[in-house]
Amino acid sequence: MSCNTVTFKRGTSFSASVVYTPDAGGPANLLGMTVTSSIIDADRNEFDLDVTIAGNGLSFTTVYSGDTGSWGIGTARWDIKFLQGTTVFYSDTMRLDVIGQVTV
Repeated sequence: MSCNTVTFKRGTSFSASVVYTPDAGGPANLLGMTVTSSIIDADRNEFDLDVTIAGNGLSFTTVYSGDTGSWGIGTARWDIKFLQGTTVFYSDTMRLDVIGQVTV
């Protein structure tokens, strides 16, 4: 999984759709796995995301259900953790350039 830095305006809703593409020799889908995800803002505050895996196990959505208006301005970090039994693996760490809104 790879991602460029994305500009995100704080105060807006945060959600993402992710497509899982199995690697050779890797899990065929995400069914039976525990998938968690968090964002850490520039002020080092952690925000947990709700993760919903699709019925076919080949995609999922992440949603932050709180108010992003308090997220620190600057570079935030985001990754996704996959747990299957005792095996743990992570996505690449993605960057969010959190900027402030102009109109309040």
